[in-house]
Amino acid sequence: MTRRKQPWGQQRGWIVPADGSPPQELPQQMVGQKLISWPGTMPEKEPAKHIASKDYYHRHVLNPEGVSVYVPEGRDAESLPESIKNEIRRQLKGQS
Repeated sequence: MTRRKQPWGQQRGWIVPADGSPPQELPQQMVGQKLISWPGTMPEKEPAKHIASKDYYHRHVLNPEGVSVYVPEGRDAESLPESIKNEIRRQLKGQS
């Protein structure tokens, strides 16, 4: 099965937070990067918060949809629970 190709400028991606919360769609400017940092919610009073290595997420492609999925460092995207993959697919269909 081949992945669906998306037109340039319409790349979509989701982050699977390490804390177990539901996947969140990323801002389009972050999609396509191989490595992103995502500290979750940054406190407004501490804008210079240091980003720990646990806050780095690596890009993988969810097939057959061909969308980017970012998972915490050391985690394999292929081993994501089916419930997370289904939630991403549901969001993808709902916002297409």
